[in-house]
Amino acid sequence: MTIDIARLVPKFILADRNGYALAKALEAAMRIIDATVDQGIKCVTDVSAMPEWRLDEMAWEYACLYDNTAPVEVKRQWIRDAVPMYSIYGTKAGVIQYLRPYFESVELNETGNFAFEVSLFGDLSPENEAWARKAIALAKNVRSVLTSALHVSEEGDIDLTDSEALWWAYERRPCGSFRCGADII
Repeated sequence: MTIDIARLVPKFILADRNGYALAKALEAAMRIIDATVDQGIKCVTDVSAMPEWRLDEMAWEYACLYDNTAPVEVKRQWIRDAVPMYSIYGTKAGVIQYLRPYFESVELNETGNFAFEVSLFGDLSPENEAWARKAIALAKNVRSVLTSALHVSEEGDIDLTDSEALWWAYERRPCGSFRCGADII
């Protein structure tokens, strides 16, 4: 915004040296205020320019599914999609669309009688798995039931040589190739 102080101040004040200096000081202050207001409005309305703390506040304001530990770009996508997501909660597309930014790929297969399985591709730590289960529970249809295990596939092969690793594979029923000794499961 361009501010022309000469249009706002009477000419007799601008003709005085002190009046002119005061008018120019007010003009500079008005530019600073204008820039600060523009920055504040952008912080509240433009998701791509919001700082991370504002994204966290917006998630609380929208009461949407959200993970405070997710990467900033994933948070931006969740906030951007929060209002449109309300219309597809309870559907297969809603679950997939909500999990997709957090994982490389998401597949949902209905197994019948309102039961379904979810296959997640990417890095899945115990924290991510707990969050994914919570997100699925909130985004799915109330009558639908997630089977007990998530199918997980990570990049590359996982070497399953000890009993703990074998238990990990059994518990999560992973899909993809996993190495157990010299054999591929």
